[in-house]
Amino acid sequence: MYKKVLVPYDDSEHAKNALRNALDLVRGTDGQITVLNVVEWRDYNAETFKIASRMAGVAVDDVDMSAIGSLDDATELEEVTRLQQDIADIVEGYEHVSVAVVNGSPHDSIVDFARDNDFDCIAMGHRGMGVIRGMLGSVCYSVLQKATVPVLVVK
Repeated sequence: MYKKVLVPYDDSEHAKNALRNALDLVRGTDGQITVLNVVEWRDYNAETFKIASRMAGVAVDDVDMSAIGSLDDATELEEVTRLQQDIADIVEGYEHVSVAVVNGSPHDSIVDFARDNDFDCIAMGHRGMGVIRGMLGSVCYSVLQKATVPVLVVK
């Protein structure tokens, strides 16, 4: 049985279905669920940005992403409150549900958050990406490839 389940959440119906399934996984236990929202900030240290800035005549070395990439307290609180309101009807009656918000690439942030916080399982929504998007890869596919814990993919 799973004790700690991570549910990446992007406000989609698939994410809501994943949350419902995660609640089913821990129903009747003292299992914990964390609903994770990833805010994707641009990485100004990425080579694409550096090349574009050089082409524009701007000298860019290493940008301190911690200075521009972290959420300030007010923004984080606002996002957590919004997320809690959005899932309130789904999690009603469950006391072991928490919400977390992080900045970063969704692909890596989900896997890193699950690893760093010792989650037993990731339950996430699947989206119909179509042929083109499917070839390029999706967050779900990337998490499936990188995660070291079971991943439940929900439609």
